[in-house]
Amino acid sequence: MFAYAIRRVLWAIPTLFGISLVVFLLTTLIEVPPPADLGKVDPENVLAEEDRARARFVDLPRFFNTQPLDIHGRTDEILFHLVADDEQREVAAARLARLGGAALPFIMPQIDTMPAAAKSRVAVALAPVAVRMGQGDAVALRDPASAPIFWTRYWDEHSTDFTEPSVRRTVDRLIVRDSTQRETELSQVDTFALATVIEAMPRVTDLAALRRLMSVAARASGRGIVPDEGAPAAAFVRAEEDWRSWWFIHRSDYVAYDGATKVAASVTDTRYGRWMLGAVTSQLGLSTRDGVPINEKLIARAPVTFALTFIAMLASYLVAIPVGVLSAWRRGKAVDATFALLLLLVYSIPVFVLAQALSGLFARDNLLGLAVPILTLTAGGAAALSRHQRGSMAEVLSLDYVRTARAKGVSTFRVLVVHALRNAIVSTTTLAGLQFPLMLGSTFVVEEVFGIQGLGWETLRAIETHDAAWLVAVVLFSAVMTMLMLIASDLATSILDPRARDTALHSGEL
Repeated sequence: MFAYAIRRVLWAIPTLFGISLVVFLLTTLIEVPPPADLGKVDPENVLAEEDRARARFVDLPRFFNTQPLDIHGRTDEILFHLVADDEQREVAAARLARLGGAALPFIMPQIDTMPAAAKSRVAVALAPVAVRMGQGDAVALRDPASAPIFWTRYWDEHSTDFTEPSVRRTVDRLIVRDSTQRETELSQVDTFALATVIEAMPRVTDLAALRRLMSVAARASGRGIVPDEGAPAAAFVRAEEDWRSWWFIHRSDYVAYDGATKVAASVTDTRYGRWMLGAVTSQLGLSTRDGVPINEKLIARAPVTFALTFIAMLASYLVAIPVGVLSAWRRGKAVDATFALLLLLVYSIPVFVLAQALSGLFARDNLLGLAVPILTLTAGGAAALSRHQRGSMAEVLSLDYVRTARAKGVSTFRVLVVHALRNAIVSTTTLAGLQFPLMLGSTFVVEEVFGIQGLGWETLRAIETHDAAWLVAVVLFSAVMTMLMLIASDLATSILDPRARDTALHSGEL
């Protein structure tokens, strides 16, 4: 049994990979194309369009990236347009302002070798960065004559601050104690500190220290949520999730790839790679409908939906098995015909019709009202399962060993339950893995009719608002749960019928 279970779990790995590929390919159907080259237009509009594309990784190749961009590569692209003084110069300057201090270690070694005019353009483009750092005079920073002098002096004085050990020491001290000096030191390196600051957030338990880190990150990046002093812990959890989601998308803007990470980036810096990493590390992003983290929504909605689904499945089996056994025992009789007629009637009624009919019968704020959605789901499932159980039971009852037991005077109850049902129930149990996705789909409908805020209710709201992030997450989550149910039903079958397990093991099916 243990070997069988291990092999089924191992087979789940390629199955999960296949599921991820199918779901990923489905998501490409709802993707928007990457932004076109807009030429000389408003830089803010260009950056906003790029942000929308990058949030869904549309700017990346699908499966393999031959030239993954990091802060070094992005800086070189920006410098090319600024030095060339082409039509992309203004957009390049806006991009440089975003990259900020993280780009300085790659710009300053090159700036002295540039022609005077190009050197002035680069220095003036860095003016917003200096203002954000709290350095220099805003007017002088935009003067083509004085701006290069300022940056040369600034780098001579502060270049040693732009090292990872120096930033890490400052961040660690800021976590331990509130210090204006430490915040000033971090602001002077601007976005260069983002990697250390954001990656330190998960290990900080003190909310005041966490707020200090978020304030530093917000000042450098010009975005993000910083909870107010005294805000509840839930506000910090949401803010931290917001920062993690943003960093997952924009990390390559602020860090440099070395040899190993650059090789890995050829796979991870792709649409499929980012999508898979997001799913594995729970970086599913924020809902575009209301800005709530996808993980938070799944944690809140999934228990409601799966509780309904599993309770309804259990109730379906509790109803279907005895009905199927009784119908098979009395096949051809009035009881069998009555059950067949009633079950056919129930099975032929669509779930949404039955749900709508029952929704007005009982108040929803009492125990009976809560049972009505489960009853709605149980009806269709029990109807299908009972007919299958009847056929399986009828076949077993016709076997020789059952007729022999009856001829020996064994009681009807013992014949049905001990001799026949044990074998007849195996095929019905196998159906649990297939029944689950059907029941889950019905649950989505029932939630909408009864106003139950589970995965189905949230999914319909996402469809109305084109919330692709939620749709992708719920499809993947449902697919994984279906696969786990198939494995569980196979394991249950192997327990009830060891012959099936032994056959699978020796025939190489697993």
